Amino acid sequence: MMNWKIGGPCAAILPVLLSFAHPFGNPRQSSSRARVLAGAQITEPLRDLVTRKCGNCHSESGEWPFYARIAPVSWLLEHDVTEARAHMNLSRWEAYTAQERADLLGRLAAEARSGEMPPARYTAIHREARLLPSEKEALYSWAKAERKRLRMDDGTRP
Repeated sequence: MMNWKIGGPCAAILPVLLSFAHPFGNPRQSSSRARVLAGAQITEPLRDLVTRKCGNCHSESGEWPFYARIAPVSWLLEHDVTEARAHMNLSRWEAYTAQERADLLGRLAAEARSGEMPPARYTAIHREARLLPSEKEALYSWAKAERKRLRMDDGTRP
């Protein structure tokens, strides 16, 4: 009986304490709040689309849901966001070289068009992040045009 009196409260407090642990770093702490795709030639409606659909993981202006503070769910989310930003951080677009931007645009276009991004496990919870066929095509067309523009500005082949 004594074990339950001690173990019960400890079991209830443990998830709260674990919520303060950030085994993959803390992606919530960012030094930059730059505008998504700053420096890119993109229409405002398309920038808003990218911010809404891609920004939670691929920028530093993401919104964290309430369950992102509860371990171990918080660990999974923080890991995914840290990994996503390592692949492409739209808040630091101007920090990439023209060649890096062109490469990222190529991947963005291919992954959005193929449906690889946003990932199914994310859109299962966040249905609003799903890309409609018209949005996929708009992203693809813009990325292709922006990539061509970057290469022309850089003096390399189109």
